[in-house]
Amino acid sequence: MTEGLAGEVSDRELGFRREAKVRDAALAIAEAASDPDAPDELTFGAKCLVSASLPYRNPPASRLVNGAWIRRNGDYTLWIQGGPQGIPYGTYPRLFIIWLTSEAIRTGSNRLSTGGTFKEFCRKLNIDHSRGKRGQGRALIEQADRLLSSRAAFITGDAQLEKLSRKHVDFLSFSDAYSLFFDESADDRQQLLFQSEIVLTDKFFKEITTHCIPLDLQAVRALQQAPLELDIYQWLAYRMYTLRSPSRPTWQQLYMQFGSGYARLRDFRAGFLESLSTVKQVYAQVRVEHNETGLVLLPSPTPVAGPRLHVVGGA
Repeated sequence: MTEGLAGEVSDRELGFRREAKVRDAALAIAEAASDPDAPDELTFGAKCLVSASLPYRNPPASRLVNGAWIRRNGDYTLWIQGGPQGIPYGTYPRLFIIWLTSEAIRTGSNRLSTGGTFKEFCRKLNIDHSRGKRGQGRALIEQADRLLSSRAAFITGDAQLEKLSRKHVDFLSFSDAYSLFFDESADDRQQLLFQSEIVLTDKFFKEITTHCIPLDLQAVRALQQAPLELDIYQWLAYRMYTLRSPSRPTWQQLYMQFGSGYARLRDFRAGFLESLSTVKQVYAQVRVEHNETGLVLLPSPTPVAGPRLHVVGGA
């Protein structure tokens, strides 16, 4: 059994709810695309944490290298060293990064406030605010804490220097200081007095506001319960902002980038294609084919209509 927003429901029922949410989002996105007066549903992802992915589950020590999480994507390597609570993983740090990026762009400031009550903040992220043992609010707090207390390295070139080729390393901490939802009161009147603040490092603020990915908020909300789907959607959104000719990533390359949740390549391939099928429902205009060797990405419209935004950068 799995705990849902209204108590415990079966995994099958949750699956039906997710399918309905994806169908509804796909319909709403299609209707908005044909309506020039439709409200703006724009949000942003961070390229630096999409090119190589955070873990989908809490990684055991055996999956870490000297205590750090490492994922590679071609000549790009992501290295994450966790803080006191460990490595950030799963859905919630991904949603939190999208909120951080969007809020940094909206305000133009590296000093971000959640504003209002914790319940209101959770509503912005489209999650339940419950803080019980298995509550979504509690999971968000824990994962936000893990992310903000971590530090990262973004490596381009030969990370191992096995071929004595070029290697460039950018070290980055996510925050200079932060306070997160440490009120224990269940009284909403007392929560009204509570407001959390996050001070992003100048380097992280510059990174996410310079190299960001415009996304459709409705698609993010439809996919947010499946972190692999969320990663695929953001990755395709980024690739289609830069793609000018067909690209053919192999299954092995995709496995290195997205496959941390799978022990075998063939299992990853099946899971990836199932997730890709869901993503294509909310990103219907993307042109992606697959074969025995991998994917074929074809130049496609971006998920957010309108001109290419100058804030999207990087290779």
